[in-house]
Amino acid sequence: MVTVYYEDGSTFVQYAEGKRPLKFDVYLIDSPESDAYLDTIIDFVIATANKPEHIAKMEPAKYWALIERLGTMFCRAYSPTKNHGVTKAKIRSVVYFVLDNAIKAGRWPTAYVITDKTAVQFGGDYVQSEPD
Repeated sequence: MVTVYYEDGSTFVQYAEGKRPLKFDVYLIDSPESDAYLDTIIDFVIATANKPEHIAKMEPAKYWALIERLGTMFCRAYSPTKNHGVTKAKIRSVVYFVLDNAIKAGRWPTAYVITDKTAVQFGGDYVQSEPD
């Protein structure tokens, strides 16, 4: 059974007995660099994860374990905290955001809708530029 709870502005997901809960913090896009880094994370998830139709069929515990695994793999490959100041909890949020959108669309999306309710949000004075 999956339990979700909120504490100090973070979301926690307890997905299996005996496992520590996963911590999620909103990935805030507040600069061109954080916007570009989001693309790096998205590309990694798409290249590494199974097809969305397979992910959609996963049991909840396996789905959350996949999010943790992909987050850990990304952190080992890119050292986001050291190199960009992005915590693992924020990386997990992006992984969740990408997988959730892919499951809903039934394929890897070409664009993602970002709102003030999603795991990835715009912040500060930064406004994403329109594609050329």
